[in-house]
Amino acid sequence: MKEFEKWFKKAENELLVIKNNLNAEEVPVDACCFHGQQAAEKYFKAYLVSRKIHFPKTHDLLSLCKLCSTINPDFKEIEMQALKLSDYAIATRYPDTFDDLTIADATSALEDAVIIKNFILKNFFV
Repeated sequence: MKEFEKWFKKAENELLVIKNNLNAEEVPVDACCFHGQQAAEKYFKAYLVSRKIHFPKTHDLLSLCKLCSTINPDFKEIEMQALKLSDYAIATRYPDTFDDLTIADATSALEDAVIIKNFILKNFFV
């Protein structure tokens, strides 16, 4: 398995975690939002690895998206999704932050991650 495929597989697992949790009796919305961010991060990194572009250790999706934009300017189209998901990288791991998240937020995190995934798939072989 190629390196970018490993990143992509890990991202797919993050989406699976969200989907499974959204179907649970009790939905851990903060965890779903966190995994949405993680999925998007791994999709961006899969794309960068496939292009042999070195990336910094970061959870900042907007900076990863902008790095992808240096290869393909169309990545600007998904900057809003990257920005929305970036906040979930660190803050959702700790108590007293994002206490007011809802199932709608978790669903939105999944949708934003899927938008990023589909965009990257569309541009992967360009």
